[in-house]
Amino acid sequence: MRQTEAGSGNRYGTIGQLLRFRHGIFSAIARRNLAFNRQISVSGPVHGQCRPPVRDLRYGIVRAAWSGCGLIAVYNALLLLGNPHPLWDVFAWGDLKGAALFGIFGTSHRRAGRLFRQLGYTVTAVTNPSLFDACAQRAEACLFTYWNRKGRFHKGMHTVCTRWREGALEVYNLYNNSEKIERLPSFEEWCKRGIGPVALYCVSRNDGTAISRSGP
Repeated sequence: MRQTEAGSGNRYGTIGQLLRFRHGIFSAIARRNLAFNRQISVSGPVHGQCRPPVRDLRYGIVRAAWSGCGLIAVYNALLLLGNPHPLWDVFAWGDLKGAALFGIFGTSHRRAGRLFRQLGYTVTAVTNPSLFDACAQRAEACLFTYWNRKGRFHKGMHTVCTRWREGALEVYNLYNNSEKIERLPSFEEWCKRGIGPVALYCVSRNDGTAISRSGP
């Protein structure tokens, strides 16, 4: 199934408008990867970056299975905001603007937060874990970056899209082999599981058309 074109029928920007292919190695890699990624059809929310077909998407000099979590989080958040984008456009933006060391170290969470501001959304960046739940309850979508094991950097960093719904967190692509949305009681409880929180980016539309959510 071919994905819906990005930004159809809404006032917010699209990633395609931000893509600028110039001379140089980053643009060369982005062009090569975009041509390949366009062959992979994905629709709806993405879970499990190590599951086909998402795992094979090219990002920098690696694949989505290795370090595509940040871009998958961006893609899922745009869906929740009512601004669906082709996954290949999100990965092209990553190649040009978001990749850390050609994708080997994933995507810069700061650049991902900046992207949503560039698209016209209201973004609140929070680094104090005690404020995570309150911020998430007011947002339409969140990007959460954390170390998989606090104090054990070799275990790697992960970024997910999440939102507060019906008194709990819905988390997209929580695990590499996830097949569905995972529900967690709260950020407070999540952080007790030994993760190392880095930053939470709370994103909302600012034109009064926010998607209604069940209260906290």
